[in-house]
Amino acid sequence: MGWRPDLQAEVQNTEKPAARQTSTAPGSAKRLASRFYQLETGHSLTRQCLQWTKNWPTAQCWWCRCPTQTRDHLVKVCPEWKAQQKILWAEVQKETGKWKSRWMIIIRDLLADGRCSQAVMDFLSSTDVGRLVPAAEDDAGSCVSELELR
Repeated sequence: MGWRPDLQAEVQNTEKPAARQTSTAPGSAKRLASRFYQLETGHSLTRQCLQWTKNWPTAQCWWCRCPTQTRDHLVKVCPEWKAQQKILWAEVQKETGKWKSRWMIIIRDLLADGRCSQAVMDFLSSTDVGRLVPAAEDDAGSCVSELELR
């Protein structure tokens, strides 16, 4: 019995599937890429996520006092980042032809769209979204980095 030559050829010609790549990670800083992927997967440093993991008592936004701080809130409507949001949405419109109202329901698709990756990375690099968490006892006081939180 032995090794079948036709099976050996099939085994040699098989390739591993390509890993998921977006245009974001290559060439970007590791911390910035990490924040992007955390935002994309819904596991970024937002109060909603921190409350869900029982690391924060409420889901209220620490910048604008909105009842729930989500990635959608931070990217679309938080008044703290209004100027950066305008730049983000202008870039997204230039790349995709869709304005903010077209992405209102499907923010996860915006984060998954490779054409929008650079605009989202620029937004993250110019804001503290997903980077700093104000200390629990004094929301307006000092900030805690993501490493100190863990």
